[in-house]
Amino acid sequence: MSDDEPITGIGVLPDPVPETNRQWKLTPALNLLEKSRQIAIVSADTEDDARAIATTADPMGRNWRDTHLFTADSIETAERHVIGDVVFRSTPTPPAPKPKRSKKA
Repeated sequence: MSDDEPITGIGVLPDPVPETNRQWKLTPALNLLEKSRQIAIVSADTEDDARAIATTADPMGRNWRDTHLFTADSIETAERHVIGDVVFRSTPTPPAPKPKRSKKA
């Protein structure tokens, strides 16, 4: 190819990716005995889709579809997110209060 020949680009458009402004925050419903808890933030249009995506993507094998174990809160954001993106985050629970010591007389 010589320097004076025009460079032709490939005329292929990228595949469109489904996007949404909705995210779902899935949190444990009961975590009274756990030292830390795992939450999932999932980009999806519906709660059922978010639960299915989190269940499929969870490396620990949790069943995020179980509504008794995990609650779901919808978050509408200004920015767009790719449907199917999921972030797992561990959050520590606050430590239990230490029992007060009684003074010895």
